[in-house]
Amino acid sequence: MPTTVTINPDLPDEFSVREIVRCLRAGGIIIYPTETFYGIGALFTRESTLKRLFAIKQRDAGKPVLLLIPDVAFIRNISSVVPPALETLAEYFWPGPLTLLIEAQPHLSPLITGHNRTVGIRVSINPIVQRILAPLQDGITSTSANISGDASPASIEEIPDALLNAVDVVIDGGKTPGGSPSTVFDISSTPYKTVREGAISTRQIMNVLEQTGQQAKLLPHDVQQNQ
Repeated sequence: MPTTVTINPDLPDEFSVREIVRCLRAGGIIIYPTETFYGIGALFTRESTLKRLFAIKQRDAGKPVLLLIPDVAFIRNISSVVPPALETLAEYFWPGPLTLLIEAQPHLSPLITGHNRTVGIRVSINPIVQRILAPLQDGITSTSANISGDASPASIEEIPDALLNAVDVVIDGGKTPGGSPSTVFDISSTPYKTVREGAISTRQIMNVLEQTGQQAKLLPHDVQQNQ
């Protein structure tokens, strides 16, 4: 049976945070709240844990999962190429629900990068996630706490018992905002393009890039809409 920890998002207690960090470093899997839905997380550097996570979710190994990272500086650990657009978009939209796809370093697992050898990253605005990642100083997976193909849960009550009982720690941070998932925007090569429209619109992203003179690297908006 997993350990269930109830945390006040406005005042996460240090003891609980330390126990969660210890669990992750030991190869554990957690369920945790984000600024959109509940996610299932593990250290991205542990291949055996990643395989366990995919088995729990019944997720196709060809569908990579995204990462939450502690800060922009951490990107150097997962990519040797940091496009100027990353710093621009991170400044405007992070922390927040914008996932950026960038070129991945060769050592990263295919379960994270997929066949394109890119990795999706973002910095979460959820205070519980921030308090966990600050001392952890590592990245964790960010994929909905559901069986693949099912609806994303905005509360612990919406998560199947089979999934709850398969992880090591369940963090109950109350109901999450729900709504749209994070937007996934690919800046690993040009032209940049939206892979998944979500909480941040393509138009918002385009406006920021246009303001900084990077519009020439964008796939035209009407083309993106028709993909």
